[in-house]
Formats: sequence, C-alpha cells, structure tokens
Amino acid sequence: MREQQVDDDDADGRGHGVPKGAASRTDGTARSVGVRDVAAHAGVSLGTVSNVLNNPDRVGPATRERVESAMRSLGFVPSRAAGQLRSRRSELIGLVVPDVGNPFWASVLRGVETVADEAGLTMVIGSTHQDPERQEHLLRVLKSQGVDGLVIAPIVDRAADWAPFEDRRFGVVTLERQGADSTGAWVSLDNVEGARLAMSHLLDHGHRRIALVNGPASVSWCAERRAGVVLALAEHGLEARDVVVDVEVCDLTVDEGAAAIAPLLDSRSVTAVMCVNDMLALGALLAMQERGLRVPQDVALIGYDDADFAPALNPSLSTVRQPSFEMGVAAARLLLRADGRDPGEHVEFEPQLVVRSSTAQVTPAGV
Repeated sequence: MREQQVDDDDADGRGHGVPKGAASRTDGTARSVGVRDVAAHAGVSLGTVSNVLNNPDRVGPATRERVESAMRSLGFVPSRAAGQLRSRRSELIGLVVPDVGNPFWASVLRGVETVADEAGLTMVIGSTHQDPERQEHLLRVLKSQGVDGLVIAPIVDRAADWAPFEDRRFGVVTLERQGADSTGAWVSLDNVEGARLAMSHLLDHGHRRIALVNGPASVSWCAERRAGVVLALAEHGLEARDVVVDVEVCDLTVDEGAAAIAPLLDSRSVTAVMCVNDMLALGALLAMQERGLRVPQDVALIGYDDADFAPALNPSLSTVRQPSFEMGVAAARLLLRADGRDPGEHVEFEPQLVVRSSTAQVTPAGV
C-alpha cells in the first residue's frame, strides 16, 4: 500500500522545475503534454489514444505499442483527475490527525493503514499540529485530490469543514469528537473515565497538591480529561481549586511538558504531576531528573496513552492505556462499510489504568 504525506508544496500546487508530463513553450514555461500531443506523435486519432488509456483490449497490439511509445517519448502522465471523473473513485482515503509523530496517533494510523492495505487503498495523511487553519488547509487539499473518504480527528468543532466529504464514496468517520451538526459515524475513547482513573490513583496514594498538565480547553478531549479530574476529586470530597494546579500548554510535546512543569518543580509546589499524554509526561520526567528529584519519592508522575516507550523509562511510567491501534482499525472498518453502517454509528473504547514505578504513596515531607 502506498501512503502520501500532504505537504505545503502539494497543497499549494507548487513544484520545482518542469514536471514530468510537461513540455516547454517557446517562452520557457511548462506546458502539460495532453492526449492531442500523443495522438499527433503516434499518428492516430484522439479516440484511439482514449481507448489505449481506458479500453486497451479494443486496440490492436501494433497500434497500442505505437501509442504507448509516444507516451513514453513525450513523458505523458495520464491525468488522475480525468480517471476519477470516469470511474467516480480515486482509491484514496484521507487521514487527518493532530500529529502523526505522536506515538498515540502513529498507532491509530497503523490501525487505519492495516484495513486500507487489505482493501487496496492508498492513504493521504496530514497533521494539523493543533492549528485550526492548518486543518482547513488540509481538508481543502484532500477535497482537491478527490479522496473517496475521510477519517479525521478534528481539533475544532466545525462539522461544516468536513461536510463536503460526507457524500463521497465512503463518507466521513470522526475520531474523538463529532461536530454538533454531524451525522456521520464516529469512534471515541472515554476520556472522562480515563482521567478519573488517573487522578483517583494519585488521590488514593495521599497526594493533595497535584499539577495537571493539559492542552487547550478548546480541544474536546482535553476538556473531557479535565472533567474526569474534577469527577475524581468530587468522589473524594475535594474541590479542584484546593488540590489541582492547572498548567495549560499549546502543544502536547516533550519540550512543552518540560518547560511547563519547571516552575512548579523549582518551587516544590506539588507532590504529583498528571499529564494528559505520555509525551508531556516524558518531558516532565526529564525536567525532574535534571533537578535531581527522585520519582516517585519526591514527585509522583502519571501520564496518559501508554505509549510504547512508557514501560522502558526509568522509572517506568504509570499511565492510562488506550487501544489506539484498535481505534484506527474500527474507524477504517466503519469508513469502508459506508453503505452498511447506521447513520451516526458510534464506537467507544474504554481506558485502563496501568500502574508502574513512577507513582507511589506520598511521603510525609510531601503531605
């Protein structure tokens, strides 16, 4: 299976130099080679060239070879768009996620890829990097490429942005959230329950000064995880304002995690840190180790996602496991059975607390 990565040059239609399948005009600019050029070069009609492209069995071997030779000589590349107009399908599916470099989303990608591979489809992949304008940009690109369907983890609640894909061959499946006016299928994780499990684990171990390193509240799953934290506190008879120090980051990366938690570590203001993904938790762990703080004796740490690296850290990272690969598989299967699924069909996966070495009972000095 082939994969295509959406980049800015592709998106803007720019390239470098004269592309294959282009001829030079007398003014030095590029002119695309068309079927008329091939027909003239081979000495055949336009209909014969069309048959070679679309119905080669109707053309005699000698004539077909002459036309194909002309195509090779001229560097002619058949238009994908023209083929799509004839067949009404591109065999492409789009995948838009926050960051394909994040282990969680990379695992989701592998799940989608597994199903797409079985179906002989090509994926066109893009990362929004939590930027609403980039999300719009990527969707415009995918629309222009004529993808047959879309799997998207949107960062803003604007179903109108992906509505143009709903009448495509496979339609749209959303991940993690659904626009208020969406009618398509979606796959989600119980973020409230996952965060409740993580915070309850820290509270059960006596922690009462806890930093919550979270993304923007405008991102639905970040808001849901904060709601799970509040729920856990309420179950323990506590108020968020008395226990939690909210730390918001713009990007959910290792560097952001390290920078965000540094002031609280320097002031020894908290006994535990909860991060809404494992990349932030890795950054927090590095910041703790740089300051000579012992984990979990001085500061406990819990992440979210159960990334592949989590058990390999020292100490191994307590976290919340999400079935990311299975989520990708479910989304792709929903997408490909567009005719057989119920409108608005929803699949939700349950999280699981994974306790490792980075969390422990609060020490007397930290109470």
